[in-house]
Amino acid sequence: MNNNMVLHVCRVFVLLVVITHTVWSQEVSAATATETRTASSIKEATRVHRWKNTNGITNFNIEVRGKVEVTDDDKDIKSVSNDGYVQITKTIFGSRRAIIIESIGGGKFKKEYYEGRSKMDWDPHGKEWLGEILPEIVRSSTLGAEGRVNRIFAKGGVPAVLEEISNLEGDYTRAHYAKLLLDKNIPEKEMANVVTTLAEEIESAYYLSTVFQEHVAKMLSTPEAANAFYLGVQKIDSDYYQAVVLKEALKKFPASPKQVKVILQTAATMDSDYYLSVVLTALLEEEGIKEESLTELIIVSKNIPSDYYRSQVLIKAIEKSGLSKTALKSVIDALGDVDEHYYKTGVVMRMADRSSMDGDVQDQVIKLVGTTVSSDYYASSALNSIISKQKLTDESFKELVTVAGNLGSANYASDVLRRASQENLSKNKLIDILDAAGNIDSDHYLSEVLMGLASQVSTSDAAVKDAYRRAAKKIDSETYYGKVLKAID
Repeated sequence: MNNNMVLHVCRVFVLLVVITHTVWSQEVSAATATETRTASSIKEATRVHRWKNTNGITNFNIEVRGKVEVTDDDKDIKSVSNDGYVQITKTIFGSRRAIIIESIGGGKFKKEYYEGRSKMDWDPHGKEWLGEILPEIVRSSTLGAEGRVNRIFAKGGVPAVLEEISNLEGDYTRAHYAKLLLDKNIPEKEMANVVTTLAEEIESAYYLSTVFQEHVAKMLSTPEAANAFYLGVQKIDSDYYQAVVLKEALKKFPASPKQVKVILQTAATMDSDYYLSVVLTALLEEEGIKEESLTELIIVSKNIPSDYYRSQVLIKAIEKSGLSKTALKSVIDALGDVDEHYYKTGVVMRMADRSSMDGDVQDQVIKLVGTTVSSDYYASSALNSIISKQKLTDESFKELVTVAGNLGSANYASDVLRRASQENLSKNKLIDILDAAGNIDSDHYLSEVLMGLASQVSTSDAAVKDAYRRAAKKIDSETYYGKVLKAID
């Protein structure tokens, strides 16, 4: 055996057992009798691509560097770029065959064939074996992919390439061919079908998301293609990758109401609080989102179990200008089962600050605070914000002071009622505050509220003064009681 042949055989063996850093995912599929494992990798420093397929009986290894083209019948290697090579090794029950095709420069290359350690004649032995295995190789790897796509596209256009993708093995290979196809000049009328077909053919969430993300602009180039794109995202079985693709798409092009509906359907299936909030927030950052879509989005936010993430989405929604009554009611409904008082009242206070609420909405939000916020501190903060920022109807004012009067803390109850007393009050509002103040279980704080109202009560009619005296009778301390009555005489 000459030195060159020994060198080549050793080189094949060493290259096939080197462990490289894998940056592409592994794909595992079940064969009929035994488990087949297929792995692909690339060594970044040398740009060497490797594919390995094993089922416990057969080991099939392919290693490629440089650009390789195959013949039109997929049975032979047509060209290898300078400094490139192809190595194919197959072992069955310990019996090993190998092919090495290596560039020797100037567009020329040499071909060698081995059985075990013995170098055999290329023609006919090596040529015949390559012709048998290469069609399978090109359909289960990216070997010669660029040239094959160019050839197939030239002959049959988009449909022919899509058909070939359906015949390929492995999502990595299918995704690679998909990207090569999308780099072509695809007629607009065919883009929707391309997107739909790729979403059906590529099962891996990672590989499908990379195809969508890298070609998002092209896939959204027509309304029909965009519709197919957002439906295709539903095929990505990963909250993370769905969120990444949707966020990227929404940054580039606004979604139509029909598309927003599909996005919300996708978002509603997400298990992750965080990624659901990411998608909803990305939609809310769109300037032209329609009122109908906004309301649907708020409803979908109820799928977020996290009080924090849900409240962040609701606050972002409230910041949209001109929020309708329907949307505001949806916000209140979405707040219903937010347990953390800090987040719940934070949204209520933002509503009071940013939105113009009618009486119906005012009543609902005040009742929400009264029935679901057990913290007197947070409840009083929310009620004070509503008093300060909203022009309350008489009915809403009565509801608010009633809720305030029923707070367990006399300090916080009196704080809200004193804030309400700062307005120029009508007779009915004066009576509402006085009736609510009667529930304050503290002589000191009750007297503070009554003394604050004394100047308005003293100039009002008998009904208001009677309400004042009824509240004063709740004071046990003779000192406080005397001061309160003296203030209106």
